[in-house]
Amino acid sequence: MKISIGYLPSPLGLIKIAGQDDSIVSVEFVSHKDEKELISPVVKEAILQLEEYFEGKKTTFELKLQLQGTEFQKRVWNELIKVPFRSVISYRELAEKVGKPQGARAVGNAVGKNPAVIIVPCHRVVKSDLSLGGFSGGLEKKIWLLSHEGWKIENGLLRK
Repeated sequence: MKISIGYLPSPLGLIKIAGQDDSIVSVEFVSHKDEKELISPVVKEAILQLEEYFEGKKTTFELKLQLQGTEFQKRVWNELIKVPFRSVISYRELAEKVGKPQGARAVGNAVGKNPAVIIVPCHRVVKSDLSLGGFSGGLEKKIWLLSHEGWKIENGLLRK
């Protein structure tokens, strides 16, 4: 159960991808290479799929994930994976989908702890009024990702 590590220079900066066995365990923005690369087939495939996403050639990911978190967090992340490219979901809608209709804040906390950015598209979660909300990688990265997926941002609100 050795962890494999790969890095991808992207339009948003350096992305670190970690895998274990045949699964991805994390995808995160980093400022520099903090570990030696040891690229396994699953990490190589994740890098390829992310490159295709950034090139506009890929809108879904076909990767096995093994994410560590609470059962609630995993439910939230599994629902997030279902949000299609060029779509968004509000924290409130996501809370309803995971069976916690009054739990928008708890959902927001789970979204913020997403260990696999972009692959688990937490950038597609917005406030009910279509304002952006937060993003663990920084708001400028969320704006870039949503723009890449065809959204316009005007006065802090999403527009098609």
